[in-house]
Amino acid sequence: MLQTIKKYWFVCLVGVLLIGASIYFAYDQNKGKLPGKTVGGEDVVFSIGEEDITAGEFYDTLFNEMGVAGVYQFMEKAVVDPSIETTEEMKTQAKTYADSITAQYQSTYGDEYKDMLLTALNGVGYSKLSELTDYFIHIQKTQQMIKNYINDHADEYIPAYVEAKKPRIVSHILIKMDDPANPTEEETNRVNAVKDALASGRDFGEVAQELSEDSGSAVQNGSIGYMDADTQLVSPFLETALAMNEGDVSEWIQTTYGWHIIQCDVSDVESLKEYDEFYDALATYYPNLQPKVVWEKAQEMDLDFKGNEALQNKLLIYMGLNETNEPEDQPENTDNADNPDGDQDNAEGQPQDNQDEQGGNE
Repeated sequence: MLQTIKKYWFVCLVGVLLIGASIYFAYDQNKGKLPGKTVGGEDVVFSIGEEDITAGEFYDTLFNEMGVAGVYQFMEKAVVDPSIETTEEMKTQAKTYADSITAQYQSTYGDEYKDMLLTALNGVGYSKLSELTDYFIHIQKTQQMIKNYINDHADEYIPAYVEAKKPRIVSHILIKMDDPANPTEEETNRVNAVKDALASGRDFGEVAQELSEDSGSAVQNGSIGYMDADTQLVSPFLETALAMNEGDVSEWIQTTYGWHIIQCDVSDVESLKEYDEFYDALATYYPNLQPKVVWEKAQEMDLDFKGNEALQNKLLIYMGLNETNEPEDQPENTDNADNPDGDQDNAEGQPQDNQDEQGGNE
């Protein structure tokens, strides 16, 4: 899950920075057009339930700096945070994520890391370094809200994704070879040791831990975690894994890294629901799903733009939603989830530094 959190962190930040160029124009066009309700002498931009967002608060801290992206950020926090209970597990996870990001910034930026980290936090709507854990709690709550929504609308979202992308959890055993097309006698002996161990009835994961030469997955009983048709693996590995059913063990296959034998650990949808990566992949497959979930919940909470239809329309366009609040037609998403770190999302806890051995990145 940490890799997923990191992905959302950077994607959100990049989106905010790209929106920033249009800030002044958006503000200039709307600053005199806030009709209706006032609180303490200030015009109300919009309200959610009993909470009023005033013009001063909104323009000074959000719209002046981030444009419509700031509207969405503010609305998302106002919707998500009270809708999902904050658990102790979320707090613990958030601290872990915050410590990890802080350490990365410190390693990258040295003495300037606090300033850089604060700039990044400002970009996603937070004003203090101490709010870094709040940000990660919010991300977890957002994920939980999307998960709940998908489960409540399973027939609408899950079958198409499963049919198109064939999600699954797989494990493998790798025997590395200098020339996989012409294995040496010593390499062949290592392959035969794996064959004999499996033929004797030993558990695949146990054999992988002992004999696999992919150090990254071996410590995970050979598991490379969650994958689907978009996962960046070399073709022979990917094609074989996607063609397998739960419980199948493949014949030996050859890649540029050596010889692999693959086991499909999970392909049943109900079992896949135990993995956060399944829901993350669904959210990627339906790119407007998250804003749709947030928008529908906001309407349940009586979101009111106080007659400012221009602002509401800008927000709907930004979210990729049409006027009926349904997602626009989605082209098939053929790209793997963007990850500026270059990390491949795997099962929670999966080491990332040996991904090239796990079927091999193309």
